[in-house]
Amino acid sequence: MHKLSIGQQQRVAAARALIGRPELIIADEPTSALDADSRATFIELLFRECRRQHSTLVFVSHDPALEPLFSRVVSLCELNESAKC
Repeated sequence: MHKLSIGQQQRVAAARALIGRPELIIADEPTSALDADSRATFIELLFRECRRQHSTLVFVSHDPALEPLFSRVVSLCELNESAKC
């Protein structure tokens, strides 16, 4: 029996999420198990498909290196005054 790696499972989950052309996609740490090259390829594909389908993407990540890729970034501290920042 063949098992998918965590990164492969994440990519399959993203593909399944896009199948129904949703208006909103919430991606919670979708790149956490990907290496840098796979992460860049995955994010480019995700952005392209969201644009093509006119879907809004909410991308959740603990990786501050990804911030420049997004037009709007909201930190936990901005959302939750009780968060320790």
